Amino acid sequence: MIELSKKQACQALVRYHNLDGADDFRGLDGARAVMDRLGTIQFDPLNVAGRNPDLVLQARVQDYRSDCLRRLLYEERRLVDGFDKEMCIYTARDFPDFAPIRAMRASDGRRWLESRGQGEAFDMLEDILAIIRRRGPSSLSDIPIGESKDFGWGPRRPSGAAIEYLFASGRLCVADKAGTQRRFDLTENVLPGEYLVPVERDTDAFADWYVKRRLGCVGLLWDRRGGAWQGYVVGDDAARKAALRRLADRGEIVPVRVEGIQTPFYALPEVVESPVEPPRRPACRFIAPLDNLMWDRAMVEALFGFRYRWEVYTPVARREYGYYVLPVLCGSRFVARFEPEPVARAGCLKVKAWWWEEGVCLGKGMLAAVEAALRRFSRFLGVENDPGNMDLICPR
Repeated sequence: MIELSKKQACQALVRYHNLDGADDFRGLDGARAVMDRLGTIQFDPLNVAGRNPDLVLQARVQDYRSDCLRRLLYEERRLVDGFDKEMCIYTARDFPDFAPIRAMRASDGRRWLESRGQGEAFDMLEDILAIIRRRGPSSLSDIPIGESKDFGWGPRRPSGAAIEYLFASGRLCVADKAGTQRRFDLTENVLPGEYLVPVERDTDAFADWYVKRRLGCVGLLWDRRGGAWQGYVVGDDAARKAALRRLADRGEIVPVRVEGIQTPFYALPEVVESPVEPPRRPACRFIAPLDNLMWDRAMVEALFGFRYRWEVYTPVARREYGYYVLPVLCGSRFVARFEPEPVARAGCLKVKAWWWEEGVCLGKGMLAAVEAALRRFSRFLGVENDPGNMDLICPR
């Protein structure tokens, strides 16, 4: 059992995620390194000032641009779109290991489609595959078979439901995207042959693999149900706890006690077994709302003392802050949060509102770090940094 103070736990997490910049990850190679380390990042289509997966990578990789992710996904096939915690982007080498998750998701998908009267989708699966085999990568709108009905959330046509089911089961993969519109192709046309053979594991062995992998997505997690343990298998308390015990007994993960928190933590050995030396000049980074570090917001609040809620789906009158608010990390402390104006509308990086955390010292070093972070973020977005941002952040 390793014992850490809250500060040490926060420093270890920041170091693991390279949010201190110590690894000097840059450009495409840096994005590869981050994905090899984290394994998964969550996808979300909203684009206010960058989409979530790009925001995750820009915080960890110097000179990152969104075309790096596109290249890793749709040219190198090093990454793949798929379901993990939610809809995610994960390392393609893990595709064969995910076979049990695809089977569970396909089973649930069948029940869901049948319950909403779209069972006819299953009569056209082979026809859909034949069409895609003949015409190549296709979007849902390219194959409009069956009557369109308003079902609320989800595909309206049976053909769209069939394609989504084939994607969930792994028979189709996302070949590329135009914006957020996916184009699907047969999985064997997208991924290398060695990724097409499912890895065979019994129930316990798969739970061990998946729990350890999910732990690696964050580095250090407490054993309490929450956003980081969301999804099949890992969200099952009994299965997760049993897997954590087995992994700890074998020394593959390390039990951790964090000062002042009763809930036990677990970590990858490399995260906690070496002391973390904080950099002389703390780096300032803007963190994605669905960043891996933010997956368990209750844990973030317990460790960092930073309470964050994503208010995109909160009615305007009930929002505490704003629509799309990014946490601001400086060193191993969350010092602020801000809402950017939609970049496509503003044409630049323009801060709409900025909220400092209580007790933050607004000295020259802090303000210089924030200004550097604004310049870095502007370069990532490919726009100018509004010269009035610093006046709003720290009025003279």
